[in-house]
Amino acid sequence: MTARSSPIRPESMSPVRQRGTVWTGLHEVPSDWRGCAVTMGVFDGFHRGHAALVRRVRERAARHGLPSVLLTFDPHPLAVTCPERAPRRLASLDERVRSAHGLGIDVVLVLPFTPVLAGMAAAEFADRVLGHTLGARAVVVGENFRFGRGGGGDTALLGHAGRRLGFTVDAVPLVSHDGRTCSSTLIRSRLAAGDLKGAEELLGRPWRATVLEVPPARPEPTAGKPVDSTSPGPAE
Repeated sequence: MTARSSPIRPESMSPVRQRGTVWTGLHEVPSDWRGCAVTMGVFDGFHRGHAALVRRVRERAARHGLPSVLLTFDPHPLAVTCPERAPRRLASLDERVRSAHGLGIDVVLVLPFTPVLAGMAAAEFADRVLGHTLGARAVVVGENFRFGRGGGGDTALLGHAGRRLGFTVDAVPLVSHDGRTCSSTLIRSRLAAGDLKGAEELLGRPWRATVLEVPPARPEPTAGKPVDSTSPGPAE
């Protein structure tokens, strides 16, 4: 079985060794791949909102009789496009992979977020990654998802691309808990403030600290404003 070539492939990348299928770049997608239902984002921390995306993409995969794929970006897009704004991670890449497989995802695609990918227009990303390489039949994202150069792509653009490329788009509403939108940014803020209980309520599970340090609290997003939705890369 051969694999597709891709100009996005980095010169080197450490393999992720977990149970289940993991691809560490587009070059590892089999050439005879027959399509999938895919959800995409950073998925840092795997909070309640991320779990909702996984549930929906598994439903869509079952409906089409296809595998479910979780596409995650690594490193965080802001580490490439705006390093001074890059957040500390809530979870390592290995932990994200384990969480995805634990929730029933068939394949995790780790897409290296390189300057080349950061400069790719949203429409080109949809064509090359979702259409040509993955053969997506269903795409599931959060309603505030942004992607492509300068964050120029949104769910409306995805819908337009889907009509052309043959995939449906689910824009899943943001998940709230006790009146607050579950987001990686808010969880970091809770942890930095020492509010472990508040962080765990947003996560929907116990917090498992890693060696990754959480930075001091930053001002929280304005109420109603999508988290990281205007950043040059996908929302968390």
